[in-house]
Amino acid sequence: MLAALLSACVLLQSCAVGTRPSTQKWVASWGQAMTSQYVHAAGSDGKLVMDAYGQPLERVPTVDHLTLRQSVNLSAGGERVRIRLSNYYGREPLTVSAARIALGAGHAGDLSAIDPGSDRPMSFDGGKTSITIAPGSEAVSDPVELRVPPLSNVVVSLYFDGPAQLADFHPLERAHTTYAVDGDAMQRASLAQLPPAKALPTTRDDHIYLLAGVEVEAPAGTRGIVAFGDSITDGYLASAPTASWPAVLARVAQRNGDATAVVNAGISADELTVDQIGAPDAGTSGLKRFLRDVVDRPGVTDVVVLFGANDINRGIDAAGYPDGATTGDLVASMRMLADVAHQHHLRIYAGTVTPFAGFPGWYTPRREAVRLQFNQWIRSSATFDGVVDFADAVAGTYAPPPLVAKQSPLPVGMAAVCAGDAGLHPNDRGYAVMGTLAYDVLFHAELQPPQGCH
Repeated sequence: MLAALLSACVLLQSCAVGTRPSTQKWVASWGQAMTSQYVHAAGSDGKLVMDAYGQPLERVPTVDHLTLRQSVNLSAGGERVRIRLSNYYGREPLTVSAARIALGAGHAGDLSAIDPGSDRPMSFDGGKTSITIAPGSEAVSDPVELRVPPLSNVVVSLYFDGPAQLADFHPLERAHTTYAVDGDAMQRASLAQLPPAKALPTTRDDHIYLLAGVEVEAPAGTRGIVAFGDSITDGYLASAPTASWPAVLARVAQRNGDATAVVNAGISADELTVDQIGAPDAGTSGLKRFLRDVVDRPGVTDVVVLFGANDINRGIDAAGYPDGATTGDLVASMRMLADVAHQHHLRIYAGTVTPFAGFPGWYTPRREAVRLQFNQWIRSSATFDGVVDFADAVAGTYAPPPLVAKQSPLPVGMAAVCAGDAGLHPNDRGYAVMGTLAYDVLFHAELQPPQGCH
């Protein structure tokens, strides 16, 4: 009788053991959106170099026999990790000869330092030490056993034993996160004392190359949140990678016991509605990259969208000129994002466009009218699962430029105490306000930031 029951279980796959739901899932614990490094080549006279067909020649950084080590900060923790590498913008196959991952050693001045006891080799495709990534593709490593605590720092090292074009990168970093040295230095405890590689002299700028995500195996109930937007989401003018509003959201969630992973998919200078022709490092439009940078992230459950300022300033107007997007174009684009998110069973939260009247050259009555109309639609349309009213949270007393000062009533501006510049991008205080507000909306809480903006 027992044999018959066991046989039935095998045939029907209906026994309790076979149908017990998994208690773990893969979720993106860190990630950044990639942009293209292809640029037009210029000669010593500053003129474009043309190819045999009379078209501008393009160039991209090419490395050979080089170790690339990059330090990133996770949100959620787990017992197993894997990495995601991108050759999405590449035009040739990209071979990564070897990869390793380790916990950071915790040296504030040396983010290349690793904890040697945690250093693990990584493999691909079921055990291969190297991977060749086709143009327009990504590759995910095999899982590796490594306990990574929430909010921990991990270091990923890549080695290129032959020529490799690094077409994909993320331009903005808020610390010296990237080290590139000649030769195989994969297992060195630190790269800080080695001379930088000649092929990547700009790594001190800093950029993240090829590394699109670090994913952890986390409890199935973990919320996977993607922050999707432009420079204000990317964290421009934040003092550290941990000071952007998505990073604050991740930190507040972990400290309040919420199983949460947060990915920052912001790109500085990006627009929602259109690409910026001739500016590949500004990324493709939010509409184009939504599937790749949000929907296709493993474990994602929620997305917070904050776009509009760049579109209002220089997007395509009704006549087809780059004089600023219309309210209708912004609304139509956000409706598309909401439809796609809901089709994939994601919750989508819309952030209101923060004020920019204090920033010289941005304010005009028409642009401000578009911002106010768009924000009012966000607040009242019931299109989204929630609204994060960033605009109201960071508004306050500011010093208006001369032309703005003549307006009556005075337009709303970003509070000077929360601005990192003249009134377009927040500082750490402003980002803390935004991250705390995002947490309150997504988790139905009523926390207060250490300091407000009003």
